[in-house]
Amino acid sequence: MRTIRIHLDAHAHIYPFYDVPRLLVAALDHMPRHTPTDLRVLALAERAECSFFQALAQDEIQLPGDRWRIIAWDPDGGVKVRHLPDARELWIIAGRQFVTAERLELCALGSDAPHADGQPAVELARAILTAGGLPALNWAPGKWLFARGKTVKALLQTFSPTQLVLVDSSLRPFGWPAPAAFRSARRAGRAVLAGSDPLPFGGEEIRAGSYHCTFTMPALADAARLVAELKTALANGPKDLRWQGRRGTPATVWQRLRRNAKVPPPAT
Repeated sequence: MRTIRIHLDAHAHIYPFYDVPRLLVAALDHMPRHTPTDLRVLALAERAECSFFQALAQDEIQLPGDRWRIIAWDPDGGVKVRHLPDARELWIIAGRQFVTAERLELCALGSDAPHADGQPAVELARAILTAGGLPALNWAPGKWLFARGKTVKALLQTFSPTQLVLVDSSLRPFGWPAPAAFRSARRAGRAVLAGSDPLPFGGEEIRAGSYHCTFTMPALADAARLVAELKTALANGPKDLRWQGRRGTPATVWQRLRRNAKVPPPAT
């Protein structure tokens, strides 16, 4: 069976004030391409106030035509762009981030369907599955401890590896031990992905792709249709999945979080 290698940033944000071309080049620079068949992929985790994927799909956002071209649309929720100066290509996959009633970050990989924040995590994960997305529970500083740690454990018991994946974040400082849930998830055959998780202030777009995961999956039957096969591969728990890139030092993560705490909440 022919296979391809995927380089996936599984938790990427594109906020309205970001310099999008700068973000896309950063993702290309951070994620390697060892062979011509390798694919670089950004999986979006758009919050309620963000709609980059919809705007791109509806032609409301125009990438600079002398440097970027859309070369494929996947009707399941993906777009492939090419950087014309060097012909490098990048897939952008639809996805949403929600805050559960327990204040966990739960994402829908491969789905742009809206869901209300504030729902119990179990109910929200079921809604994401019903809408065709793959639920992805994102690690965040302090959010998997104490009572919320019990919720994480309950989610792993409730949903099989094919129904829920986990995502590590660049906000887990270098040297900070991985949570025990990651080890138990891997033993169960559940995918534990990695994502850059840029924060909502200017300059963070350069982090796109800086922390990602690499794995192999079956070659695409149609080069313009990635999303469905990618979700299937992730649900099956790629055996060769590895984290790549780098997370921040404790000092840089603290600085990022401190600056993020000063960002005013989005207008409602």
